[in-house]
Amino acid sequence: MILKRKSPEERFAEDLARALEEEHKRWLESLPPEKRRLVLEREKLMLKNSPAWREAEKRIERGEIKLYWRKIDGDLRIVARDTMKNFPFKRHRDYLLLPSGTEGYMEDHPPISIDWITENAETWRPRALATTKRLEEPIELTGYDGYYEVPYVCEIEARDGRRFLAAAMECLLLEEIDGRKTAKEVIDNVSTRYVEKLLHKYRQLIREGKLAKEEAKNLMDSIPGDALVGLAILKDLGLIV
Repeated sequence: MILKRKSPEERFAEDLARALEEEHKRWLESLPPEKRRLVLEREKLMLKNSPAWREAEKRIERGEIKLYWRKIDGDLRIVARDTMKNFPFKRHRDYLLLPSGTEGYMEDHPPISIDWITENAETWRPRALATTKRLEEPIELTGYDGYYEVPYVCEIEARDGRRFLAAAMECLLLEEIDGRKTAKEVIDNVSTRYVEKLLHKYRQLIREGKLAKEEAKNLMDSIPGDALVGLAILKDLGLIV
């Protein structure tokens, strides 16, 4: 039997993956019991229903998800970045479903461009390499998190012929990108528009007792970060430059 010797990169990825798992366990243990239960239920559903989540470990081994040590707020932490190479896209008819920055998978494994965009947000002026067309009616399909329905509201066609269905966040981003606004301006404008779309829905849920005010505030506070992830997705898929 011939045993394949692991490369230094493969061993490094395995060591980081183990460390990431330990860090995740410590984070779970720090949560209140009810919050921990909800997180574990969400993760179980993701692993069961989402091809992206199921493939994550194999994609780390293949180098499609890269792990790094990075100092965050003075602490050395592991971060995961998706190269978007061989991404396990879901499909609907002739369309690929565009991942969204609002999805938990992309928040945990944001595209590799996110660090560059963060550093250059005030000077980079993105330009679109794709056109958008709003659908007459949203198409509701299971998103990449695998446990809820996502309304896909527009069609995106890239110059190379790829066709995507996209959720609201990425549609808004492409509509704002004009080659003149900086990435920061695009994120700020899209965040404002997105919050305006959510306000009525959240107020109704609060009145019905289905959403706490603090939870609604946290969700809205996360929107600029979701828009940043969405911008990185568009860049790494070659839909903007």
